[in-house]
Amino acid sequence: MKGKVVFIGAGPGDPELITVKAKNYIEDADVVLYAGSLINPEILKWARKDAEIVNTAELTLEQIVDIMIKRVKEGKLVVRLKSGDFSIYGALMEELWALQDAGVNYELIPGITAAIAAASVLGIELTLPKVSQTVIITRASASVPMEGSIKDFAPLLNKGASLVIYTGVHVINKVVEEIKESGISDDMPVAVVYKATWWNEQKVILGELKDIAEKVKKEKITRDAVIIVGKIVRPEKYKGLVRSSTYDPNHYTSFRTAEGIDKLKYFELRYMTDKIFGEEYLKALIEAYKEANEEDKKVLAEKIRKVLNEARVNPKLREEAMKIL
Repeated sequence: MKGKVVFIGAGPGDPELITVKAKNYIEDADVVLYAGSLINPEILKWARKDAEIVNTAELTLEQIVDIMIKRVKEGKLVVRLKSGDFSIYGALMEELWALQDAGVNYELIPGITAAIAAASVLGIELTLPKVSQTVIITRASASVPMEGSIKDFAPLLNKGASLVIYTGVHVINKVVEEIKESGISDDMPVAVVYKATWWNEQKVILGELKDIAEKVKKEKITRDAVIIVGKIVRPEKYKGLVRSSTYDPNHYTSFRTAEGIDKLKYFELRYMTDKIFGEEYLKALIEAYKEANEEDKKVLAEKIRKVLNEARVNPKLREEAMKIL
């Protein structure tokens, strides 16, 4: 059997939030490497009793990679468990590069990152229509060098963005000061979620810039938490004032006609902006042609011909349009 490494995003804490595919691999694995400081040990119960279980919390990158490469070359299936999703602060690439250099096969199976889990725990949307359309995931540190800082991104809180800050709760005073120095008011809502979805240990702290640091210190939280900053932390303020255009009866989609709006004109304008709307526009033209008088049919026929020449259209719709011409 040819071995390989499977990187698995183990999710935020609750074992049931792991993917089915990930669980299947854990059950089949010969070797499971996991970060003991971050991964819920309940997940390891799915591993075979004869599987080799390696806690990587006290190992270096070189030691971890050495184990993976050796076991794969022995023809074994190796599972590398990483907390949350490995694409967000998962120290992934350095391990992938080492495997690539060694000619080792690998597969990536994503998981749920802490930002998403924390939003679910809070019962909020990170992107609230007309309030926040941008999510900035960043981190804080007392000593690790980084490109950019919270101070650089915080001004966007006043321009429709929300901040999700990882590894920052142990320097909460620094985080708050940097946000304030960016011109953000003291009453900006903040939430801190500790061990999101670890149901017996999870904590939620709600506050504002002016008091969140003291609240966090009172709860003695210094790790395993994300900080969410932005208007979306208090969505109740916008109840009845905002709604998504997706389900608004006055908004067109490719699947639904808006109330009181000329469908043909709507798709004609969208088509003029981007030819990707060719099929929707062509469907509207065909519908209009069927109900038009003889004079209008000539105009519509020319528009149909133009769309067929310019846009990519599925064969069935093209055939229907050609019958008109």
